[in-house]
Amino acid sequence: MDVQVLGRVGRAYFDRGERVLHDPGPADVADLLTELCAPSDDPRWWTHATLAHGGAVDGVVVVVDPLTGYVALSWTGTAERSLNPEPFDDAPLLPENGDNDPPMYWPRSAYLRPAEARKALAEHIVTGAQPTGVRWQPWGFEVQQLPHWLKPEMPECSGFHLITD
Repeated sequence: MDVQVLGRVGRAYFDRGERVLHDPGPADVADLLTELCAPSDDPRWWTHATLAHGGAVDGVVVVVDPLTGYVALSWTGTAERSLNPEPFDDAPLLPENGDNDPPMYWPRSAYLRPAEARKALAEHIVTGAQPTGVRWQPWGFEVQQLPHWLKPEMPECSGFHLITD
């Protein structure tokens, strides 16, 4: 089984085929999980990567807040986000993409402790499936202002949550 990393891990960016672990052993997996879940020493270079089995259609998106070290996960098959039923008081607002207008942030309820995220990622590496060791919530973003194109009669866009605090 091959495991591939796509996207940004700290200051490094990996494109398809550039970061593949071929039949990783336990030590390789442990090192990868440590690297994926590590906070950055520079808040401009936070991890936003996808972990997937080589050739698989679906994988787990990993986002790590560089300051708190909290980790948010997303399953690409359904775009569900991890769910922390008791969100952290200091949960970050990390943008999904710096080009969005208005900026869309990962939901603060998606952030997990690194140890919990590592277990879920390890489960995915072993099974190739959506991890069952964490709870999941529907796709969604938080925004500070609703996009101009979003109208109340658009129920298919219910994944946007206005930040009011």
